[in-house]
Amino acid sequence: MPVSNKELYERAIKVIPAGVTRPFRFFEPYPFYARKAYGCRLVDVEGREYVDYWVGHGALVLGHMPKCVVDAVKEQLDLGFHFGVCNEWEVKLAEEVCKLVPSVEMIRFNNSGTEANMHAIRLARAFTKRMKIGKFAGHFHGVLDPLYVAVNWPWDEPETAGMDPLATKNTVLLPFNDLDAVEKILKSEELACIFFEPVQGSTCVAAEKEFAKGLREICDKTGTLLVADEVITGFRLAPGGGQEVLNIKPDLTTFGKAVGGGEFPVGALGGKTEIMELMDHIKYPKRSENVVQGGTYSGNPLVMRAGYEAMKEYKKGIIYDHINKLGERLKKGLQEILEKNDIKGYVTGLGSMVKLHFLKEQVKQYNLQTLLSKSNKEIEKKYFYHLISNNILAMAPGKVHFFISYPHTFEDIDNLITVTENFIKTIK
Repeated sequence: MPVSNKELYERAIKVIPAGVTRPFRFFEPYPFYARKAYGCRLVDVEGREYVDYWVGHGALVLGHMPKCVVDAVKEQLDLGFHFGVCNEWEVKLAEEVCKLVPSVEMIRFNNSGTEANMHAIRLARAFTKRMKIGKFAGHFHGVLDPLYVAVNWPWDEPETAGMDPLATKNTVLLPFNDLDAVEKILKSEELACIFFEPVQGSTCVAAEKEFAKGLREICDKTGTLLVADEVITGFRLAPGGGQEVLNIKPDLTTFGKAVGGGEFPVGALGGKTEIMELMDHIKYPKRSENVVQGGTYSGNPLVMRAGYEAMKEYKKGIIYDHINKLGERLKKGLQEILEKNDIKGYVTGLGSMVKLHFLKEQVKQYNLQTLLSKSNKEIEKKYFYHLISNNILAMAPGKVHFFISYPHTFEDIDNLITVTENFIKTIK
C-alpha cells in the first residue's frame, strides 16, 4: 500500500526529534520524502517529481546516479564494501586528487567535512606550535565546537545549546573580504591557521581575488597556515576547486561531498608534505609528536572507488563549461527580474553556486555581514514554498540558494527564472 509524505512524517516525529535528521530538512507543514533520484530530478513517495537544486547539499556535481559511478559501485559491491584494511582505491583516489589540486601533495581520507576540519586544526597547531585559530564570521566549517561560532547573524548569539565556552576561547573571528582588518588582527594575534570558504556556502558570497591573494601574503608574513575549506567548492567550481578559480595555494585543504563522487559520506584533508607528514606515525613514532586520525570507515573501498570514477569526469572541462554557463544565466536572469520590478534584493554567486537575497532594505555595500543582517527571511520562506509548489527544490527554507549539476539544462534554468518572476509579481 503506497505511503504518503504526511503519514511518514507522523511516524517520524514519534521516533526522531522534530521528525528530521537535520533542522533545515523540515518544511511546513511537513517535508516530502524522496524515493527515487536521477539526473537533476527527485521523486517523492507520492510520485511527485521535482527539479533538484539541493543536489545532496551541493555534493552532486555530476547529478544523481551518474552512470560511471553507479557501474563502478555495482562492481565493487560484489567484491566487498567494507574491509577495514587498506585497499587499492584509496591509493588511486589520492593520486588523482593530488594531480587535480596542486596545493595537495599528500592526503588522508575520513568520513565528513567536519572530521576533516577537526584534523586540520590539530595539524595546524602541531606544525606551528600555536593554539589560536582564525575563522571568518558567517563561514560554516561543520559543527565541531572550535569552529561552530559566528556562523549565523547576529554573531554574538551562541550557535547551539551545550557548547563548552572554553572550546572557543582560542577562536578569533575575522571579517570576510576586509584585508586591512584581517592584517591588523594577525599582527596582534599569533594564529596557528585561518579557515576560509572560497565561496560561503549558504550565501554564495565569494572571496574577492585580491582579498584571497592578500590573505595568502599575510599568512606567509605571519607564519599562519591558510586552510581552504573546500567541502562545498571542491570539484564544484573547477577541477582544482575554489583555489584554482581564486589562483591561490593554501597550506591545507579540507574536502567533503564531491571528493567521493557526491553519493557517499566522505571527507578528506590534504596539503603540503611537511605538514601532512605529522600524521606519519612511522616518521613520528612518539604519540605526543604525531597527529592521530581515526575513523572506522575512513578510506572505505566503495566510497574511494566512487570518488576515483568521479575524478575522471571532473577532469573533463565540459562539465564546468556547462554548469558555469548555467550559473551565469541564472544570476543574470534573477538580477534582471529584481531590477525590472524594483525589488529590494541582490544576487550573489560564483560558477554553479547562486543565491537570490531578499532584503529588508536596499543597501550600499553587499558584503557578507550586510546580506545576512538585512535578510528578509519571511519573503525567503515564501519563495521556497512557491518553488516547491512549482516542483522546484532549492536549499533551503529561509536560506534559498541553488546548486547546479551537470544534468541541468538551459530549459531548467529558464523555467526557474520564469517561476521566480511570477513569485516577484505576487510580492510586489
